[in-house]
Amino acid sequence: MRNKLKSLFFTPSKRFGLGILLTLGFIVGAVSWQQFNNVMDATSAEEFCVGCHSMQTPFNELKQTVHWKNNSGVRATCPDCHLPHDKTNKFARKMQASREVLAEMTGKYNEEGAFEQHRAEMAEREWARFTANGSKECKNCHSYERMDFDKMSKAAQKAMKPAAERNQSCIDCHKGIAHHLPQKQAGAGNASKFEELVIKNLKSNQTYYAKGNVPLFADEALSQNIGSLETAAPVTVVKSGDKADLVELLMWRKDKGFGRIWYNQFGKNITDAVLTKEFMQAEPKFEVLETKEDSLTGLTWQKVKLPIWVAHDQLIENIDAVWANAENTYKTQCSTCHRQPQVAHFDSNTWIGLFKGMVGFTNIDEQTGKEVLRYLQLHSSDFDTHKEQEK
Repeated sequence: MRNKLKSLFFTPSKRFGLGILLTLGFIVGAVSWQQFNNVMDATSAEEFCVGCHSMQTPFNELKQTVHWKNNSGVRATCPDCHLPHDKTNKFARKMQASREVLAEMTGKYNEEGAFEQHRAEMAEREWARFTANGSKECKNCHSYERMDFDKMSKAAQKAMKPAAERNQSCIDCHKGIAHHLPQKQAGAGNASKFEELVIKNLKSNQTYYAKGNVPLFADEALSQNIGSLETAAPVTVVKSGDKADLVELLMWRKDKGFGRIWYNQFGKNITDAVLTKEFMQAEPKFEVLETKEDSLTGLTWQKVKLPIWVAHDQLIENIDAVWANAENTYKTQCSTCHRQPQVAHFDSNTWIGLFKGMVGFTNIDEQTGKEVLRYLQLHSSDFDTHKEQEK
């Protein structure tokens, strides 16, 4: 058997010379290699990428960005960003893409809303690839070595120079640059991450906290919405009714305009509740307990009290989980571009501008963003007990 195999592969044919066989083998190999490359090129074209129905959504999103149309006329195609340029990694990526082709063929994204439902898993997978290779595809065009920092704005210089020194991966800061960011279900809309902390049997005259963005009502029937509470905003329970709970707001407001934003502390822009314009225009009967002038702004602040209704199962007792969740988000999301500052380094009002400047570089949803900002403000230098003791 061994001799037969040796003869089959290594003994020249009796009909054809060795030279002819080698020439034919070379031609067949060259043609096969060329055809393989033709297939690789054809499946690497943008027309092929967007041929699937499910890819029309991200393709239309790309058309709305600077990567599609800009003042230089240079455009990034789908393969430029999502397909490695070197042969080995390109072939490996195409093998991985077989699951995406299978998903398209089996109708995974056919139903309305299916793409959005799976957007997060697709985005996370691609972000992980960019993180692993240092955003190599981005840097084929956006090389740190070719950047002229002097032509950048001061804000861009502040972010890009340290990034260049660390050869940082672009995806750390630029998620959502060409496609919409996935909506995090836990933080979307009025949904709360803290349902398991809800207190069912509330006690009168005890302080509780909003589990999330909690609607406020003027009546027990919950027919007249007049605003909302922010996550972890404190209220005192007056009584529990058949259809809702009567609670008391004890907050501060600025005696200017409608004064419909109510705050946690005097002189501190830490939002506890936002009341509707219509409700405040009707001149509601809230009790003013104290009036003070802010020496920094010259504005008059009022400490006010107002009884109000909320639906059952909206309040929690322990807010440690809220702060732990917000702290984790702050540490993981706000440290990709630079080392995040200590929370107690700034006062509560300063944190507003700082956080708004950072949050745009993350994929934090709006509700979670509010919770993180509230955590930063209520743990700022205004509330740092160690600093107070030093004074």
